[in-house]
Amino acid sequence: MEKQSLQRLVNYIEENLRASMRAGLPFVDPRGHQSRIVTRQNHVAFGRRGAGKSTLLRSISDPDRQSVAVNLEDYKDVTFPNIVIQILMSVFRELQNAHRKKRRYWWLRPSGRRLNRDLRTTAESLAKELRQPDRQDVEVRSTEAATRGAAVGAGLSGGSASAEVGSRTETSTTRSVARDKLTYLKNELTAFKRLVSQAASIMETDSVFLVLDDFYFVAKDVQPDCIDFFHRMTKDTPLYIKVGTIRHRTRLIRRGGGQTVGVEVGHDVLDVDMDYMLDRFDELRSFMRQLLIDAAAAAGASTDVDDLFAGEGFGQLCLASGGVPRDFLGLFVRLGSQLQSGEISSIGKVEVTEAAIQAGRGKFDSLADDAGAEREILEHYLRMIKELVYSTKRTNAFLVAKDDLAGYPHEAQALRELVDLRLLHLADRNTSSAPSDGRRYEAYMLDVGLYDNSRPRNFNQLLPGAADEKSRRDALRASPRLGLRDLREGYLDLNTQTELALTDYP
Repeated sequence: MEKQSLQRLVNYIEENLRASMRAGLPFVDPRGHQSRIVTRQNHVAFGRRGAGKSTLLRSISDPDRQSVAVNLEDYKDVTFPNIVIQILMSVFRELQNAHRKKRRYWWLRPSGRRLNRDLRTTAESLAKELRQPDRQDVEVRSTEAATRGAAVGAGLSGGSASAEVGSRTETSTTRSVARDKLTYLKNELTAFKRLVSQAASIMETDSVFLVLDDFYFVAKDVQPDCIDFFHRMTKDTPLYIKVGTIRHRTRLIRRGGGQTVGVEVGHDVLDVDMDYMLDRFDELRSFMRQLLIDAAAAAGASTDVDDLFAGEGFGQLCLASGGVPRDFLGLFVRLGSQLQSGEISSIGKVEVTEAAIQAGRGKFDSLADDAGAEREILEHYLRMIKELVYSTKRTNAFLVAKDDLAGYPHEAQALRELVDLRLLHLADRNTSSAPSDGRRYEAYMLDVGLYDNSRPRNFNQLLPGAADEKSRRDALRASPRLGLRDLREGYLDLNTQTELALTDYP
C-alpha cells in the first residue's frame, strides 16, 4: 500500500466531507434521487445528519436552472414570521441578481426594467417590514366634513334665483388598529406570486426552485406555518420548493379546529428517502464501498480500498456509521490517518470500535443542537435503553413490540428521534421474537459509539442481516425486549413539564 496515495485520499475526503457550494464529494446515487429532485414538483428530502441531503440539493444549482438556496441554520434563532420574510428577501434578491447576470435582450425592454425595479423595491419593503415589531397597534386618523348653510334669493323681472351659503366643518377622529406581520404577508401573497411568475417569464424559464435546506432548524411548532406559506406561493406559479430535513425532527402539517396548516407528504410534496438503514445491510455495504471507490478516483489516489481492511473491519465500519455516509467517511478519515502514520497496521473491528467511541461525543453535541428543550427527555430514554441492553443484557440489539409503539406514542417518538440523531439504528422493521409469542416487533441496535470500550467483556455484538445456513435470523430475534411501559414510567419519574412533540411519520 502506497502511503502517499492513501494520504491523498484521506486529505481529499477531509476537505470535502461537508457539502457546500465550494466543496463536496461525488454523489453516489443508486436510488436515482438526482434525476427526481430537478423535476417540476415539490419535494422534501428526509435524511439524518450527514445522509447527503445538502449534496443532493446542491445538485439543483445549474446555469440552465433558476434556483434560490437558503440554509435555514443561518436563521435558527429567527422567530416566525420573520423567518418567512428573510426567505422572501433571499428569493427576490437572488432573482434580481440572476436577472442582471443574464443580460439578454429582454434587459433592454421596458418589462425587463420594470421587473428589476419591482424585485428591488419588494426586497426593500420586506427589509423595512423585518425591522417592525411582529405585532403593533397603529393609529389611523379619519376626517369627516359637513357643510351647513341657508338659501338666499333675488327676483329680477318677476323671476327668482337662489344660492346656498354657509360654513364647512371638519371632524377628525383617531382610532387604534392592530397590525401584524403575518397579516401583511398574507395580504401581499398574490403580489409575491405575480412577481415570481413575471421573473420566470421574462427570464424565459419554466421553473424556479426554492431550496430550503436544514428545515429542522425552524422551531417545530411553527414549521407547518412556514412551509404552508411557501406552498401557497407554488400554487399556479413556476415556483417549486425543495426541502431538506430530518424526518422525526420535522412537523409539516397541523390539523385542528377544522383547519389544516402545512403540507401533506405524498400529496402536496413528494418525499425523497436519503437514509440507508441497517435493515438492508448488503445494500448499505455496497453503497459505502462505492463511496470510497469514487472518492479515490476523484482524489487521483491509486489505493485499493479493499486492501485497507482486515477481518470484520469493513463490516464494523458500516455498522458504526449506522448507514450515514458522513459518519462513515469521518471515521475512515480518522482510521486512514492512523494507518498512514503507522499507528495501526490495518483497519480491523477493534480499531473501528475505538474510533467510533472517540467520535461519539459529536453525536451528543448534535443532540444538544437539534433537540433543544427535549434534550433532557431523550437523554433519559437513551440512558434507560443502554442500561437494559448494554449493561444488563450485554448485547447491542433489542426488540420493541409494534403494539407497544402504537400504545405509547411519545416513547415511539423518542425511539424515532434517537434513530434520527444516529444514537440508535433500525435493524429490522418487521420481525418476530424467538421463541415466538405471536407479536410483531421492530429491531434496533445501539450505536457503536455508545460502547464503554473497544473490547467489552462478555458482550455479544450482533451484525445486521446475520443469518444461519437456513437464512434464519434467530440471533436478532432472540434479542432482549424493551417494554415501552417501562420507558413511560421512567419519563414520569423525571417530573418534567416537557413532553416530546409528536410528528406525522411512522
